[in-house]
Amino acid sequence: MEMNGSVPNKGSIRGRMHKHLAPVTLTKIQRAAPFNGRVNFYEKNFVYILTTVVTGEEKSRKEFRKGEIAFMPSGCMLCFFLQDTRSYKPMNPLGEITDGLSVLESCKRGDSIQIDNIVSLSG
Repeated sequence: MEMNGSVPNKGSIRGRMHKHLAPVTLTKIQRAAPFNGRVNFYEKNFVYILTTVVTGEEKSRKEFRKGEIAFMPSGCMLCFFLQDTRSYKPMNPLGEITDGLSVLESCKRGDSIQIDNIVSLSG
């Protein structure tokens, strides 16, 4: 599955999502799209936006690599990792950024991230 999104006035972001990592979580996020949220940071480790998606832990873990995408159930947050990170809370892994990591790295607090859709890859 492919996620398409953007940061207004900065550029587009794309990600590859893997349904087998957290199928319930990904389905809920897919149904919620399109949505957007204000950029927040956890130190310089990851950028995140708050969502309306409510779900529990699903194949969660605490270690993530730069470029990965995860969902933190305890805060309803969609997270994009800017560097290898060991999280203080478990997160559901979803996939990875395939294009636009530099756009996320250029974000400032108060910018907005728009998630347009999550679509199945044809073929």
